[in-house]
Amino acid sequence: MDRPSPLLKQLPFVALFSVAVVLSGTIPTLVVSDARVLVSAVLVTVIATVLAVAFSRDESLYRYGFIVPTLDLFACGALRFATGESKSIFASLVILPVIWFASSEGRRFIFYSFLGVCAALLVPFALGTSVSDNPNELWRGLFSACAFTFAATVVNELSRLSRKKLSVIQRRERATTSELDQASRVQRALLPKSGTPLPSYQVAGACIPSTAIGGDFFDWYPIRGGLGFTLGDVMGKGVGAGIIAATARAVVRSARNDEDPVVAFTRTADCLATDLGDTESFATLFHARIRAEDGRMLYADAGHGLTVVARADGSWERLGSKDLPLGLGLDDDWTMQELFLQPGDMVVCFSDGVLDLYDGSMAAVDHVAAIAVAASSASEIVDAISGMASRTNNPDDVTVVALARLAVATA
Repeated sequence: MDRPSPLLKQLPFVALFSVAVVLSGTIPTLVVSDARVLVSAVLVTVIATVLAVAFSRDESLYRYGFIVPTLDLFACGALRFATGESKSIFASLVILPVIWFASSEGRRFIFYSFLGVCAALLVPFALGTSVSDNPNELWRGLFSACAFTFAATVVNELSRLSRKKLSVIQRRERATTSELDQASRVQRALLPKSGTPLPSYQVAGACIPSTAIGGDFFDWYPIRGGLGFTLGDVMGKGVGAGIIAATARAVVRSARNDEDPVVAFTRTADCLATDLGDTESFATLFHARIRAEDGRMLYADAGHGLTVVARADGSWERLGSKDLPLGLGLDDDWTMQELFLQPGDMVVCFSDGVLDLYDGSMAAVDHVAAIAVAASSASEIVDAISGMASRTNNPDDVTVVALARLAVATA
């Protein structure tokens, strides 16, 4: 549990004690009845402050922190004796070390506060004040000790309740953090493992969420005669977006036996409308199916529009999208499109978090395309983009997936 350092507790006392010393030496109506005792009070306060610094720097010495307010109490008594004894206006300074004691954990510190106040009030008598000279001083001191003890009781109880409430909050935070960590591990486990399940092709992907749970996902899996791969971006971040992303991933996978990628969109849109309609969320999605033998790629894009195809000859094109995202509640038909990947070509799909790695505009697509054209493999461009993301504080999830058709080796 975080605790205020002894130095932080000591500083208010030092400040008020310093004010008391300055006022006693500059205001004519405030007397200094014993300069030597005043100097002694200053030295005790200096020693207490030095100890507070030492205890603050070394956590193992924290348990000895009670020495500091104990010295402060004696400094208060000496200050009171040196500035007019019973006529001193600085007796109330004792409240600060009393609060220090009372705010500690345990009822015994209330008793320690009482003893401390009594000791501070008895210092003048120990230094030479006669009871006969101040017949009411002992009664005044006893009454003050009782009043300060009642105040210490209130402070101790409030501190106990505050610690109890803080402990409950910390337990809840630890439980929430543990749940988020577990959810994050599950989300990472849902991502495809490394390796290419398709001869003559290479596929790679990475997802760097901006928080513990992200709303982006990518996926690939073998289908009849080829490979299916997907990238989705759910509106928002956090647990809610992560749940929707996991649901969308599962529904898209359920359409793996349908050659038309639009079928996956239709099923996902129905799921978002029926089961997740109250979430008022939507998702952009790119889904493609590669036929291994000739590089034929059937794909559909639901409002994503962040996919580029880098050709072996150094040219590239962006696969735009005129279709709407999923989950908007509108009746919309998504369009299946077709292209062919030649040996040496690569298709790269990424989320809008990648745009934020540059200037946040669509001009960043040119930079991604330049990396794709220069890359010799799918993993190279994924490593380049994820490397940039890991070096910055990203406001949005950064996700990229790349699939390359390997160039034909020449004899």
